[in-house]
Amino acid sequence: MPIIVPQAGAPVSPVTVDQIVAVVNNEVITQNQLDKRVSLLLQRLTAHHVALPPRQLLARRVLSQMVLQRLELQYAHRLGIRIGQNQLQRAEAALAARNHMTVPRFEQAVTTQGFTRKSFRERLRVELTIRELVDRRISQSVTVSRHAVDRFLAQAQAAAGSRYRIAEITLPVPTAADQAHRQQVLHQAQSLLAKIEGGEPFSQAAIAYSQDPHALAGGSLGWRTTSRLRPRFVRAAQSMTVGQVRLIAGHDAYYIIKLNGKKNGVSGPLQAEARLREIVLRPSKVVSDLTVHEKLKALKARIAHGERFATVARAYSEGDAAPRGGLLGWVRVAMLPPALADAAAKLPFHTVGGPYATDHGEAIIEVLGRRARSGMTRDEARRLLRMRKGNALYVRWLQTLRDEAYVRYPGRD
Repeated sequence: MPIIVPQAGAPVSPVTVDQIVAVVNNEVITQNQLDKRVSLLLQRLTAHHVALPPRQLLARRVLSQMVLQRLELQYAHRLGIRIGQNQLQRAEAALAARNHMTVPRFEQAVTTQGFTRKSFRERLRVELTIRELVDRRISQSVTVSRHAVDRFLAQAQAAAGSRYRIAEITLPVPTAADQAHRQQVLHQAQSLLAKIEGGEPFSQAAIAYSQDPHALAGGSLGWRTTSRLRPRFVRAAQSMTVGQVRLIAGHDAYYIIKLNGKKNGVSGPLQAEARLREIVLRPSKVVSDLTVHEKLKALKARIAHGERFATVARAYSEGDAAPRGGLLGWVRVAMLPPALADAAAKLPFHTVGGPYATDHGEAIIEVLGRRARSGMTRDEARRLLRMRKGNALYVRWLQTLRDEAYVRYPGRD
């Protein structure tokens, strides 16, 4: 469906300005938008020496991803999720700090990856919006038992020091699939494995066939500790040699993995940790950043005059830890936003500090203790397990959202 305009003056043939490549409910995706996204991806993949499939196939995969992203943003809009300018600036500052850069230097660095300052900030806004959508739609309803955390930590301790560099291809089995459908997916996985073993580059196959978030990165997961891999992947990788490929059956998918690297007995450095309580308030369309800041200052004053931090947190905090009196438990200082990290490292015990800017609003905190240790904390394990369960539920929900949406591809009609 071309978008055309007539030229001024004498009658001439129309000039095509752009072309609609997808209709997503009441919105469109144009050829120019698709071309820009494909060019960015090609630049990134080429820089990492990833074998590429034909451009037409790559464009089709990118377009499918853009359609899903547009559906997510439309749903987020219906929920009233908005990422304001101040929240965007805080997130950019946090990214710069984590990369040990000033904001101007960070903005200059992203231009080397094909972004303009405007396009990078827009991409960051999209990522923050979807992160908030995942949190509201799925993550808050996911629970993890104490037994699951204990078992996870025991498994992580048993494999302490092991790291693997793995690439994956995911071929999902629909939830309601019968045995015949499952066999069909298995046959597809076996055929794809044979192609890879016959010489087809793994990254090219991942881009072409995999149905997971890492597909357009050639399936690469990068270096990961055992705690950040599926248990099935760890069990397989322990007996694999570098370069080997293996087919793994899961409950809801078949996976093909490739072991690209292995490091055993690598002990991690000691990490600074702090035991914290927090009270978080978030700005919104009706609550300004200034109002949030002043409210937190007032709550801080009430605590200073004798009210219990936990009581105030339960009554007013908008963070996930509010039901626990704002108790975050032991957290890695390096994983906190810059202002919070500095306070967690320096604030005197049982003193309330802040308000501090975070990715999602502002917070006041109380430091209950500090320590240095290696390994994973119970809270980190719980968050990781919640993320795993939440991601699996979110993928299924997203497929339902896609099935119920009006999506049309004019060029394929």
